[in-house]
Amino acid sequence: MFKYVFGPVPSRRFGKSLGVNVVPLKYCNWNCVYCQLGRTNHFINSTVDFFNYEEIEEEIKIATKMYDYDYLTFIGDGEPTLYKDLGILIKWSKENQPKKVAVFTNGARLKMEEIRSYMSYADVVKVSNDAGDEKTFRIVDRPYRDIHFDDFMEGLKQFRKEFNGEIWSEVMLVKGVNDKEEELENIGRSLKAYSPDKVHIMVPTRPPAEPWATAPDSQKILEAGKILSKYVNNVYIIDYIERGEFYVDKDNPVNGILNILKIQPMTEEEIKDISFKYNVNIDNIKEKAREVVFNGIKYYVY
Repeated sequence: MFKYVFGPVPSRRFGKSLGVNVVPLKYCNWNCVYCQLGRTNHFINSTVDFFNYEEIEEEIKIATKMYDYDYLTFIGDGEPTLYKDLGILIKWSKENQPKKVAVFTNGARLKMEEIRSYMSYADVVKVSNDAGDEKTFRIVDRPYRDIHFDDFMEGLKQFRKEFNGEIWSEVMLVKGVNDKEEELENIGRSLKAYSPDKVHIMVPTRPPAEPWATAPDSQKILEAGKILSKYVNNVYIIDYIERGEFYVDKDNPVNGILNILKIQPMTEEEIKDISFKYNVNIDNIKEKAREVVFNGIKYYVY
């Protein structure tokens, strides 16, 4: 039934999140080592007219009447600000559905006035802040060649001045890379520069783009929380695994499950549970999805 809308899915930060996917798989301006969608294979930093925004509006209109949800979240199988009509959809959604609107972006294009302008209609903008200098930025986030850390930071600082909503920053820790004390102090200083409303410390929990991008041990994560809290308030260490109930389109549950797997890999047990709930033969999912083993756990991705 739905091509662009999926869920609601349980979110560690957004409760029941009704997602809107506005970018095809792996069109992105970063190539993060920890990305659960895999490596970026369409490496771009220009605006593209991916989809007909009126079709997306129609799906949002239908889905928001069908489901109980907490946030309408704009994301992508890549970077959502690469989609030409994202601004139109954010404004339309604020006027035509009752819940808060969140946008998941890496934040690299906030240096552009046009992007900051339409983002201002959102209630929450989630950005990524995995590094505190150019060197680590290149190692962890692997941005497009003309995206530099100083420009990234200038965009965030300018957006903070203009935006009346909440900025939530996500710091993804990768073992042996940005979990060292010096790196965390740098990240803390970069966060302080634009004072996000919340900071979420996270670690890779599902199969990443690079097999070596694994989670630090619990002591390192706790130390990270203490260091970042010296610079900003409201620092949270996010629970490792998403918990809650997945919702899929009852008219086409196989397609609905596969749409979720494009965004969020599931364990075999999660696939079994959701397949049973929607009376789906699990083999119909397994034959289309692919298996990935991470930390000794089998996941399915699409």
